[in-house]
Amino acid sequence: MDNLFSTRALTAAVNLIKPAPTLILDQVFAKKKRQLTDRFAWDVKSHSERVLKNIEVHEPAQVADNSGFKTITCRAPRFAEKRLINAHDLNAMRAFGEQANVELLKERIGQEQVDMKRKIDLTREFMAAKALSGQVVDDAGTVLVDYNFAAGQTPILTGTNLWTDAASSPLKNIRAWKKLISQEAGNVPKFVAFCGSDAMDALMSNQSALEMLKYTQGAQLAEQGRVLTFGGAEIHEYYGSYVDANNVRQDLIPADHFVLVGLADDAFAELTAPVVDFESEAGVGSGKPGEFFFSKSWKMDDPSGRWVKVEARPLPVLHRPECVVYAKVV
Repeated sequence: MDNLFSTRALTAAVNLIKPAPTLILDQVFAKKKRQLTDRFAWDVKSHSERVLKNIEVHEPAQVADNSGFKTITCRAPRFAEKRLINAHDLNAMRAFGEQANVELLKERIGQEQVDMKRKIDLTREFMAAKALSGQVVDDAGTVLVDYNFAAGQTPILTGTNLWTDAASSPLKNIRAWKKLISQEAGNVPKFVAFCGSDAMDALMSNQSALEMLKYTQGAQLAEQGRVLTFGGAEIHEYYGSYVDANNVRQDLIPADHFVLVGLADDAFAELTAPVVDFESEAGVGSGKPGEFFFSKSWKMDDPSGRWVKVEARPLPVLHRPECVVYAKVV
């Protein structure tokens, strides 16, 4: 029974639990980088736009400036929750014997781990969505990282440019934003977009867009839901939401926004720090990168019960902030 509550077993178990759906993390921040400390530092890169000079074989190579970058530092956020499983909650199983009671406790621990991990996954997706807006914030709105997006990365369409206006051209907008990203970030092999529900309605109702969508729209919607390939970008209608401190449901991507992301190499990552806990084999100070999720359990003697905790310290980061356009289109 002791093995059931070991930190190693609980940590292994929570990392094997199927993650909650996280579209932005999966599409954009798929690269994971485990760190050795909870003081994150990452480079925001820039690239050279100069073409090389042709030189003769007997000439030395050209001397070039080093890649430009600036370093951002940030304390790793900490997301941890613990829950108490009381012995009296399991008392109904006592009639079936001690072994049944142990198995029920094992199932209960697993259920609590699943739910706590799901909440952390939602929080990770929340931070990823906020990162694409140019600022990573916590649940209270405190800014953890500000990428200082240029004005061109956060356009607000007005008048006849609004996608709800008959004279607008979403395709023209998307192509212009793709060009902006490509010129700033260099070679961008793939574009993905996250579209709020109102923005998707406007796109699919726009007359100029309909001319291009009418031959493929039916098949795409039938097979994939509201996922479109338009203007060279894979566009996902995004429904993700959360409940804020005032118990009001909020969209992770505002309904009136269109977020275009250029998936350049090494542009995005999710960092994770080791936990600060002596029971973690790879905790801070061990010199080892920790597991993404950490879990432990301990007894409470009177009244009899057992605490179960799940913890993670992740942060989505942009190495190339210029790969994002966060546009209000409706």
